Amino acid sequence: MSVSIMLSGNGELDSRKVAEASSEAEERGFDGLWIGETTLRDASVLSAVAACSTKKIQLGTSIVNVFTRTPGQLAMMAATINELSEGRFTLGLGVSTAAIVESWHGQHFDKPVRRLDETVRLLRQYFSEERFSHHGEFFSPTNARLRLKPAPKIALAALNDHMIRKAATIADRVILNLYPVERIAHAIGLIEGAQRTAGRSRPILSVMLYAHVLGDDQMGLDAAKDLVAFYASAPAYSELFSSLGFRAEARAMMNAWEVKDRESVKRTVTRQMIDEIMVLGTVRDLRERVKLYHEKGVQDVFISPSPFAHFDANVSEVLHHFF
Repeated sequence: MSVSIMLSGNGELDSRKVAEASSEAEERGFDGLWIGETTLRDASVLSAVAACSTKKIQLGTSIVNVFTRTPGQLAMMAATINELSEGRFTLGLGVSTAAIVESWHGQHFDKPVRRLDETVRLLRQYFSEERFSHHGEFFSPTNARLRLKPAPKIALAALNDHMIRKAATIADRVILNLYPVERIAHAIGLIEGAQRTAGRSRPILSVMLYAHVLGDDQMGLDAAKDLVAFYASAPAYSELFSSLGFRAEARAMMNAWEVKDRESVKRTVTRQMIDEIMVLGTVRDLRERVKLYHEKGVQDVFISPSPFAHFDANVSEVLHHFF
């Protein structure tokens, strides 16, 4: 069983500190380092920094979206970082949200699952090192070829049952986020069923586990509520919360977001929601939750220090005291 650390794409960690954090994660015994991306820093650049600052730790993006880079660009990016890291890189992909894709990048958030599927099929062709042409729904590269090896692994973020099954059939790793321990058996059942039907080996199962480990006080509670509130603005996460038994809360938070009433969103977040989908407390509490995920069958837990309220200190506490 593996324990990785993830640097959130929402966290204000100065890019110049990533090299130090990467080497320290390796020295402290973490198995992997994963870099997030939303609307702040570029995950590919930071992954390259991490690759040059480490020697053995696994590296990956968790996640970059499939709307703002073409499959060819994603293939070159992943292959280059994999070359830099001597085969340690995994390209973690997802569909992101309409708020990021449309509002921030000005792209159409159109048919996300079909776009993801075609992107992964094209990536496999790029990574084959063979020349190919493809006429698809979204992309039509002609006479394309990428001659870098070895090919990086591909991971897919999955929120709902359909995406978990999809990821299990086309990816090397499935990444769950805000997914309670009690629901892991359900996800494993979906993965095993999908991989048997597809006749392929079972992908690695990972869970992103957000944690605020600077104490269970008012600051920590506010930070936890900020995190849940941030995700509650996306319809896909609202549906996830509903499926976890928080239907009334999810509806109320979405209604509050529609009128831009962030304080009402935060007030709707309950302690039960926080305790089920993240860790609020100490590093000891975090260790216990990681152990539970491993016992339920998760192979790699991505500890993601919460990016709200003293992100630097939260990262430092996890790095220095988890092991």
